[in-house]
Amino acid sequence: MEIIISAIGQGMLWAPLGIGLFLTFRILNFPDMTVEGTFPLGAAVAVTMIGNGISPFIATVAGALTGAAAGLVTGLLYTKGKVPILLAGILTMTAIYSINLRIMGQANRSLLNLPTLFSAKLLTNLPNGFPVILVGTVIITVIVILTALFLKTELGQAFIATGDNVDMSRSLGINTDNMTIWVLWSPMP
Repeated sequence: MEIIISAIGQGMLWAPLGIGLFLTFRILNFPDMTVEGTFPLGAAVAVTMIGNGISPFIATVAGALTGAAAGLVTGLLYTKGKVPILLAGILTMTAIYSINLRIMGQANRSLLNLPTLFSAKLLTNLPNGFPVILVGTVIITVIVILTALFLKTELGQAFIATGDNVDMSRSLGINTDNMTIWVLWSPMP
C-alpha cells in the first residue's frame, strides 16, 4: 500500500509539468524542452528559500515565478531572437543547470527537518504520504480549473488558434509571438 501511495504522491508532484507540456506540445504544437530545466530551477529556488527560513508557501510561489522567468527567456529567444524553438529550449535548459548550482551553492540540498508545504499543522495528523496527495490534489485542481477557464476566454481561443494555424491566426490579427511567449512564461499553465 505504501508503494501505491508513494506513486500517487510522485504523480501529483509531476502533474504540473505534464500540464505545461500539454499546452506547448498539444495545443501550441511545438516541442518545448525548457520544462526539463525550469522544474528543477523552481525547486532549487524553493529549497534555498526554505533553507534560509522563508515560508514554504512563499518559497513555492517564488519557485514558480522563477520557472516562469526562464520560460519567458525561451519565448523571447524563439519569437524575438528567431532561434528555433527546440534550440531555444535546449539553450535555456543548459543555462539553467548552471544557475541551479549557483542558486543552491552546492549540488543538492536537503529539506530534512525543515518545514515544507506538506508539513503544515493542518496536515500532521494524516497518515504518511497523504499530505503530498492532498496538497497535490488541491494544486492540480486549481491549475486545471484555471487552465480550462483560460482556454474558454477570448485570449485562450486566440492561443488555441495560434497552435492550430499560425498563418491564419496572423491574418486574423492575433499576435502569435505574444501567444507563444504567454504560454511559456505563465507560472501556472
